[in-house]
Amino acid sequence: MATITLYDLARRVQPNQCWSYNVWKTRMALNYKGIPYTTAWVNHVTLRPTLESIGIPPNTSNQGFEYSVPTIQLSDGSALTESSLIAAKLEEIQPSPSLHLDAALQAEADKVVRMACFPLYARYMPLVAREIIDESTLPAFEKTREARFGMTLQEMEAKAGDGIWDAAEPGFVAAGKLLSEHKVDEGPFILGSQVCYADFILVAMFEAFKRADQGMFERAIGRNAAFQALYDACQEWVQNAQ
Repeated sequence: MATITLYDLARRVQPNQCWSYNVWKTRMALNYKGIPYTTAWVNHVTLRPTLESIGIPPNTSNQGFEYSVPTIQLSDGSALTESSLIAAKLEEIQPSPSLHLDAALQAEADKVVRMACFPLYARYMPLVAREIIDESTLPAFEKTREARFGMTLQEMEAKAGDGIWDAAEPGFVAAGKLLSEHKVDEGPFILGSQVCYADFILVAMFEAFKRADQGMFERAIGRNAAFQALYDACQEWVQNAQ
């Protein structure tokens, strides 16, 4: 099979390694399926012209950003963006091992991640700006995040007291229920012994925390023993971060 190119966000510390929640979903799917790929590193300044150059149109909806990662380019030159669409394409081009795509489960996983993460952005986003992204891209990053959240990163960080964890708790509770209410047999995954793409959505959240701040990761994953069990069971698919 020809190699896929995965577009991912570079980081300040070299060598580059994946830190992005959204990209981790796709990277885990590629690693799980054993699909060969190479990573093309972009930043918040080069992202738009790079994706334009491979034919990615801007996102014209009111959801998200005009250009984003993950984006993949296939060997025939075609390209697509958005993690759920990429997962479906990967399942099409290499059905085995299956991602066991389930739109309802994936929507539920997306929802609980949003519930858990949104309050924690007050801590997470300033960390990304201060410690992860290339310093030369800070103005672009700060501008887009201020437009999205309606406040500067400094204003956001001022709200980052322990109360953010209380606000995130319903999301973590919902994630625990997701991991317990759909099992068909015993095992650490949402379905039990069988991993599915919805598991990767949850694990990507924990991996993103870990890449940003060990303390955030430990505080999040320690909220439910099932989270650690899931994360441990998925370790082989987060090893390739480059």
